[in-house]
Amino acid sequence: MTGLRIFILSLICLVVGATILTIRFSHRGEKENLPPMETKADLTLKNIYFVGEGSGLKEWELEAKVARHFQEGKMTMLEDIKAAFYIKEGGVIRLRGDRGRIFHGTRDIELQGNVVIFTPDGYQLTTEGLLYVNGARQIRSSQQVDIAGEGLKITGKDMSIDLVTGKLSMRGRVDTVLLKPLEGWKDMLPRWDL
Repeated sequence: MTGLRIFILSLICLVVGATILTIRFSHRGEKENLPPMETKADLTLKNIYFVGEGSGLKEWELEAKVARHFQEGKMTMLEDIKAAFYIKEGGVIRLRGDRGRIFHGTRDIELQGNVVIFTPDGYQLTTEGLLYVNGARQIRSSQQVDIAGEGLKITGKDMSIDLVTGKLSMRGRVDTVLLKPLEGWKDMLPRWDL
């Protein structure tokens, strides 16, 4: 009986530990604090412009007012960022943010602070942090994302934009408010003759 209790307790500890590690690594970068800007960089540049290419095609462009390169940390910290991500099926997603960083090994890009995304079809998304995953060609955010445009507002978490297809998805609870709900449904509603 004691061996069974030890086994169950060990199993519970293992599940809790695995859950904590999964949560920690699934939000990589988005909620981490950046090193203080006073940290000595190996190279500091102003008004920089980066281009990311894959298969000979431009996948993204990024401009920043300040770039601070850290050789040992294998990253470049950025301030006052504007970027454009090209959707393979056509169109451009533009965004801006207060600060961020580029991870040299993976070419992933993290943005934090007042992040605003502009979609090709006129929607505006706002959040406090996101991560561009270069290998998957996706923009992801585990933080709250507010979407506005075309007479609707959407709020949710766990957003992902696929830059191959241009599709946006959100998991979990998503709240939607139609600002002009009856306009598009006029002809679908029953007519009342009073």
